[in-house]
Amino acid sequence: MKIVVGEVREFDVICESDEATVILPKSMFPKKVFPGDIANYVNGQIEMWDEEEQYDEEQLNMLFKILV
Repeated sequence: MKIVVGEVREFDVICESDEATVILPKSMFPKKVFPGDIANYVNGQIEMWDEEEQYDEEQLNMLFKILV
């Protein structure tokens, strides 16, 4: 499932997905995680998207909003 980091707290990270709000332990994430970062959460594993993937996703969302 694709998640977007919403808030980074001392011990956990609040993330949003299409399905629900998820609170995950901060230890699952890399040391430098920021609100707005995008990741895949599959079987208890976090795989962060790199900056290029995030940029492409944002561009696609903007294009979709313009077309609709």
